[in-house]
Amino acid sequence: MVGILEGSKSQCPRLGNTVGRIVAGALILMSCSPVFAQLKESDIDTLLTTALTETQNIPANACVSMPNPGVKLPGNTETASLMYPSGDIRKDVAALIDAGLITVKFNSGEGASALAVFKAKAAGTDSSTSPNVALSYVELTPLGNKFYRYDDPKSGHLPQGLYGANRFCAHIQYGGVEKYMKPLKNPYDDNPHLVSWVNFKWKLDQHKTPWLNNAVLKEQLSIYSDKDSWSRSGILIELNDDKWELGNEPYTIRW
Repeated sequence: MVGILEGSKSQCPRLGNTVGRIVAGALILMSCSPVFAQLKESDIDTLLTTALTETQNIPANACVSMPNPGVKLPGNTETASLMYPSGDIRKDVAALIDAGLITVKFNSGEGASALAVFKAKAAGTDSSTSPNVALSYVELTPLGNKFYRYDDPKSGHLPQGLYGANRFCAHIQYGGVEKYMKPLKNPYDDNPHLVSWVNFKWKLDQHKTPWLNNAVLKEQLSIYSDKDSWSRSGILIELNDDKWELGNEPYTIRW
């Protein structure tokens, strides 16, 4: 994508008269067609201002995760994944409890581990033969449910071959578009829509995310802000039925 990201304002150069410029002229006409002209920075602002208020669209580095992949909450998880080998509750798990995002009933039962169930399902075998381990029941609180999302490989937030991740995503403030790519159709992708990759600015919204007051949770966020205090991310938008919207996997570059 190097060299094709640009601002929303551009001028179409005049075409030459030589035969040798026909191909270049065709590309210029394509880029200046009504389809391309209809994507404006204001359209992207309108789309992202709304989309980024929804938990599933928050950049993953603005989220904290339960340790180790597991089942969707509420549900059982291996007690061992919630504790240190010493038997003490993990610091990050204790922080989720202290912040009022989850409750845990430790050692509430026994059963196959989530990983064993996942591997059995992937192999088409019976997980009932897997060894039992101590399980704890993790419940979402009303507060936790407001920030919760479950990511699996199909969501585009995780690579294939992993079980799901239980995440709590902070509210963020949208800071605007930095640059975006001219809409195009990738010939190597079966997605029929025109797409554009957008670079945008954002920052944590401390006021709307009370659990950011918990130092342990805030330290878990892998956020790298520039000197202007804004973070940067890229996101894919698609033209669907003459309307720009987020695609099914907005943080995946399908090139």
